[in-house]
Amino acid sequence: MISILRSKNVLIGLICCFIVIAVIDVIIPGRAFFPDENVYIREAKSIAETGQFKSGFYRAHTMPFNGMIYAIFYKIFGEGILFIKSVRVLQAFIHILTAIGAAAISFSVFRNKTTALIVLFSMIIYPSLLAYQCMLMTETFFIFFLVWGFAFLFLWERGATPMFVYATLTFMLSLYVRPVITTLMPVLIGVRCLVLENFWRNRIKFVILSCAIFIVCMSPWWIRNWSVFGEFVPFAPSSGNLYLGNNPVNKTAGIDWSTDVDQEVVSRINSSGDELLISKEYMKEAKKYIVENKAIFLRNMWLKFKRFWNFTSNYKGEKYSTAFRLYNLSLLLSWGVACPLGIVSVFLNRKKWRELLPIYLLIIYYTFIHTVVIASIRYRLPIEPFFIIMGADCVFRIYNKMIQRNEKE
Repeated sequence: MISILRSKNVLIGLICCFIVIAVIDVIIPGRAFFPDENVYIREAKSIAETGQFKSGFYRAHTMPFNGMIYAIFYKIFGEGILFIKSVRVLQAFIHILTAIGAAAISFSVFRNKTTALIVLFSMIIYPSLLAYQCMLMTETFFIFFLVWGFAFLFLWERGATPMFVYATLTFMLSLYVRPVITTLMPVLIGVRCLVLENFWRNRIKFVILSCAIFIVCMSPWWIRNWSVFGEFVPFAPSSGNLYLGNNPVNKTAGIDWSTDVDQEVVSRINSSGDELLISKEYMKEAKKYIVENKAIFLRNMWLKFKRFWNFTSNYKGEKYSTAFRLYNLSLLLSWGVACPLGIVSVFLNRKKWRELLPIYLLIIYYTFIHTVVIASIRYRLPIEPFFIIMGADCVFRIYNKMIQRNEKE
């Protein structure tokens, strides 16, 4: 992989890609486009101005990484256009580094420079990744840490303990962005050990060590939350999405707080003004609904599964507008290509299933989580780079077959 990055043409290409993306990020109006962006902006403002991690009355509405990084730019540029555009330029750079990490995974698995180059530049121009890197949300940083965590995991060879440490630490940073892979991290370490280590004692050793690193790295957040809330809060106390996806009003597995929840229940729960109590009440309501409506819960899981894996937008609004058609076209040209190629590649690489098992587990785990909670094309984005990685091998095989056929002719 290093030899690929030493190529003058590749480096020039990466620099040109970064410049183009950064210029586009600067040209885009300097404002937030989605409500979630305003949450992270408020957190950055609170950290920069008061030193406290808050968003309204919420003291741990999200995990702290994005707010802390954005706070640096808020401190330098203040509230306004320059702050937003400077963050976008940073995320353009992170986007390029994510593509390099994906190429590193490809090269580690398939040992082919051409496949790695396909992954590198496919990641850079992938429409959904390009769209979210210009927004002030968690996608860019989370996918960056997730991809590089897997890159270090696959670069970890027998005896190369530093790569194990890098992988674990990088996964830990992803938890500070989104605590999604908490229970999956030791499993990923364990399945990688199945390939690298012959003895169960060594496999167990690395899993325990990864758990120890997890405890050490999460301790600052746990201590902070204990001092703020007076009780153990492992991550962000937010169960709202579980309720959103599992309540009597939500008949279509939707994700709209204005139509897919009982507004009286939401008003009652939110009126307490205590985020821990709010989270516990949402959890209570969701669990009650699931227990009392098991058949409907399973049906909704199927609906969420279809939403999560959909090739076109789940949006039911202005279907025939130009913007909507362009969005669906971009999905078909990106996910509509990457997903089938990735699935075919799974079959083609069936003999390498042990080595590729961490990727398969991530995809299964991520799908399961979002079929239980809420599902959206947006939430699928973190696993799409891995379909690009798998699909690139399929593209190379097709290309190689065509070259061999032409040579015979």
